Amino acid sequence: MKRLSVFLMVLAIVTVLVGPAVVPAALAQEATEIVAGLPAGAIDHLEPTLAYTAVAMRIEFFTTTPLVTFRDAAGEEGKEIIGGIAELPEISEDGLTYTFTLKPGVTFADGSPITGDSVRRTFERIFTPELASPAAGFFTDIVGAEAFAAGEADTIEGIQVDGDKVTFQLSQPIGSFLARLTMPFTVPVPADTPATPFENGELLVSGPYMVEKYEPNALLTLVRNPNYPADVLGERGVADRLVIQLGVEPAQAGLMVRANEMDLYLDRFAPADAAQALNDPTLEGRVEANPQSAVIYLWLNNDAAPFDNPKVRQAVNHALNRNALLRVWGGPSQGMATDQILPPTMPGWTDVDTYPLGGDIEKAKALLAESGVELPIETTLRTVSDQAGFVELAQAVQKQLKEIGINVNIETAIDSVNEGIITTRANKVPMGINAWYQDYPDPDNFINTLLDGSRITDTNNQNKASFNSPEISDKMHELQGLTGPDRLTAYHALDEEIIRDYAPWAPLINPTHVDILSDRITGFIYHPVYGADLTVIGIK
Repeated sequence: MKRLSVFLMVLAIVTVLVGPAVVPAALAQEATEIVAGLPAGAIDHLEPTLAYTAVAMRIEFFTTTPLVTFRDAAGEEGKEIIGGIAELPEISEDGLTYTFTLKPGVTFADGSPITGDSVRRTFERIFTPELASPAAGFFTDIVGAEAFAAGEADTIEGIQVDGDKVTFQLSQPIGSFLARLTMPFTVPVPADTPATPFENGELLVSGPYMVEKYEPNALLTLVRNPNYPADVLGERGVADRLVIQLGVEPAQAGLMVRANEMDLYLDRFAPADAAQALNDPTLEGRVEANPQSAVIYLWLNNDAAPFDNPKVRQAVNHALNRNALLRVWGGPSQGMATDQILPPTMPGWTDVDTYPLGGDIEKAKALLAESGVELPIETTLRTVSDQAGFVELAQAVQKQLKEIGINVNIETAIDSVNEGIITTRANKVPMGINAWYQDYPDPDNFINTLLDGSRITDTNNQNKASFNSPEISDKMHELQGLTGPDRLTAYHALDEEIIRDYAPWAPLINPTHVDILSDRITGFIYHPVYGADLTVIGIK
């Protein structure tokens, strides 16, 4: 581990004895330490095969390096895929073979080399049933992956290692395969890593930072990786230390950042705080608003009555006044109302206007009558309790659906707990409000990931609606190999068809993320995939 300065050692001892505390500004400048905050349930896992909250994946962006990755840049530049621990691959003309050459000198934090066997072990762990990784659905087209997962083979046939070369053989072309390899699920692990979860961050050791200490729901501290090969992978990491305080509520965060007691908040501020900050002249230069490649949606469990009836699902879509829901969320400064799966940040997006954003109660009532379902309907909606705006959205949806005879009981939990409940299919949760933030900038990361029936799993199920239309799944699979404008056009058309004819969800809002910064922060970048990029932030 990196030898800390005398100050950092003292600080670490104080943290252990009295718990996390805000560091005085003068000392923090000396230590080049960034202090950030998060709600208690923001991190679901630090095991790379399992971590899937947006925040957990962002932390892995700071602490790991996959085969390929994204630039530390804002806007379109930040979406460019570049080499990570490997050079960009050679791809066969038929799109079935990807050959990567590992860069010389890439190592783990203990100085041991990252090898092709490290990469192979990563994918073996992804497909080990004991881990039940949500990543498996992204890589089932690797030849032999499903046979390995079923215990019918000892290795994954389609992953071959020859010295510093790693070759992937696919069963069909996948237009987004390179983009999928940027996900932190795929980061290298030591070749002898067992198929058991490591929740202390022990495997997050191939990036510019490494985990120093993790207390779930309390504190996460990251320090520089002493063996990060910056000459090979590029300079990343300005601050010496990142302190992430867990359990900071959104309203508390707004006060702390304004008072320079915390440098930034890695989740959503309370809507009123964000709106006020955007118009506060005293915060000039300290506030940023960026549209997110994300959708907040009300999913309807297609396996649970009454939402197994498409007319009931369509009725819900007509009943919702999305414009009113946006006001609850914080207004136009913090998002836009939507009735589509894909966000406006996706190239090729157009507004198809399937459902009236102001709602149509009479149409909703007529559809319920056609459904034959007896009213009133008694049901349950789950959402997160520790992220700003979600409980309020749930309450507004509850009120609107009551007008058409659907009585909604709301249940909440912190994100890390709620996610486990709603992604376990045996729980048969009827409906819920969640946000989906892109893993990589491609339409299949919304449509295939969230709605492909063939990817439904008993646990860690990301198809929360349990939507399973063989016809639609076949279309998704057909679109996989497309590239360029044809791919975008086809996916946008499929988006419209799914929401109009099947209505497995009611999309609600495309959010805008508002960041408020302390007055000592410089170099802030909002990354288009991972949000606030802590590897580039410095201190004035």
